[in-house]
Amino acid sequence: MNRRWSWLPLLTVLLLAGCDSSDQSLVLGKSVPAVELERFEGGRLQFPSALRGRMVLIHFCADWCALCRDELLGSELLYRRYRDQGLEVLAINLQQPRETVRSYLAGLDISYPVLLDSSGEMARRYGVSALPLVYLLDRQGRLYTRILGGASPDQLEQIIKRLL
Repeated sequence: MNRRWSWLPLLTVLLLAGCDSSDQSLVLGKSVPAVELERFEGGRLQFPSALRGRMVLIHFCADWCALCRDELLGSELLYRRYRDQGLEVLAINLQQPRETVRSYLAGLDISYPVLLDSSGEMARRYGVSALPLVYLLDRQGRLYTRILGGASPDQLEQIIKRLL
């Protein structure tokens, strides 16, 4: 290689490392960033402090995500089965207008809270770059697992049982 360009591979690696947009604060076993979100049904939620002591299954979703719909429906069954044992499920809608969210929810029969990430703050802080995306927090508000690309109810149930 020409000595004049010998630094190019190192520079390329450094530049690519700087392009990583993932949130370095999301580490397995560590507490997740705090955010305040609007509840679709009204009011606000301080997350994760308001749910301390509960396992929290978080679904980031949008109406255009076909797999998200199935995940939300599957998690309703898990929520009904395990909520009395400490499971909370949250659907976090990513930056969609309230009317879009209302139409989307009309086709679903879910009883757990839907939160609106209108500004995209939570998505940024949690490193959301694709959907579907699921996070599961332990009872202390620490990240237990992150699943990108879809999670079946059976897969989620196995994880939940480990945390009970």
